[in-house]
Amino acid sequence: MSPKDPKPANKVDPSPGDTADQSVVSIDELRIRRELPRVLPAFDEWCEERRFDTHGSELRARIVAFLEHYARVNSSREITFLNLPAFAATLDDLMFGKKANEFLEMTHVLGAYLEFLHTTGTWTGTHEEFQRVETYFSCFNFPKFEPAYSAIPELQKVLIRVPRLSQEEAIAGITDLAIASRVQSFLQWFGPKREITGAKILNRKHVQEAAAALDVLAVYDDSLTPIGGPSKNGPVRFKTARNVARLGLYWDALVGAGLIELSATRAYPSKETIDLLEDPAANLVNVVRRVAQQMYRAVSVEIDDLRMVPELGYLTRYFLLEAAVEPISVEVLKHPIRGLDDFDPRGTPDTIEVAWQNLEQLRDEGLVRIDAKLTIPPVLCKPLVLELANASEVEYIFKDPNDEDPDFTGNPTSWP
Repeated sequence: MSPKDPKPANKVDPSPGDTADQSVVSIDELRIRRELPRVLPAFDEWCEERRFDTHGSELRARIVAFLEHYARVNSSREITFLNLPAFAATLDDLMFGKKANEFLEMTHVLGAYLEFLHTTGTWTGTHEEFQRVETYFSCFNFPKFEPAYSAIPELQKVLIRVPRLSQEEAIAGITDLAIASRVQSFLQWFGPKREITGAKILNRKHVQEAAAALDVLAVYDDSLTPIGGPSKNGPVRFKTARNVARLGLYWDALVGAGLIELSATRAYPSKETIDLLEDPAANLVNVVRRVAQQMYRAVSVEIDDLRMVPELGYLTRYFLLEAAVEPISVEVLKHPIRGLDDFDPRGTPDTIEVAWQNLEQLRDEGLVRIDAKLTIPPVLCKPLVLELANASEVEYIFKDPNDEDPDFTGNPTSWP
């Protein structure tokens, strides 16, 4: 997103001879604006060819905002060579000067711009200078996306009690979940690096093997038929990694949890991933909880650009927190409540159905249990509460006060 324009000053009539130009900008911005037409059209076309997920005025606004700030820091009009100290200072300035999501959206485009400079031969510095900038960018400590949650008034008089578990109970509970074996299987397949697209997802050539590591049979399909199924009676057909739902769920969660790190063109395992693969017993509980927390987030974030439409993320989150208070009847939750406001999602059958599809997706990974009642596995109550309760204004207590530390896994005396 481009920075917001400043509020206009009160208009006054210029005095005679006053020729002040309202469009005056700094000399550095003026220099950079003269350089942009030399590079931006080719970058725009390059992104279009690669079907980059940001395009048009949004693409240009984000990269221009970065380059203009960079020009002010660097006092140079050069935009096909990025000086590392000025590049680093610009990232720092923008990270603290913008909202987290705006900053991440900008750096998403910046990653594509670096790839463009490199792959098209547009970079005007040395190979070593590009490597230094790319390495710094790939190691930068990015903030996390801020989820859009709102309070749930219906749950503001309840209390979630997070059970106390020993380390042995936590390990036993985690290893019993499908998510635990799939996380390990996927990260073992992932290896030291994988190629990714401009949209920051796995390259198409990796999709079939990646899906298989998650117990999904997937086949490439370049026909015009609908993509993404059937998944019940046959393989999932795909054109990109996004067509395989489970792969998308795990990829986003692993990246969000910091277990996979992204550069402009490749993905790498983080130190936490390497530690897990070297010593699963010591690290599995924390890793799975972190991934589960991201998955709970994925189905609970509210979509704020819908108008007059019942909110799906809100309702899924409501169901999850209800079940965290105590197991609750599936029949009760599935039944629309009569007499509510027209736009209350609890009274809308179609919205309830989509929310249950979200919960069934989580069930397939072991994050909820669905039989006669909807239940949260005790070992995952902690990450669910840490992610969803505060923002929803739902009260909770940890039976073990040490659980306030997200990395705490049980009895400290059993730690190595």
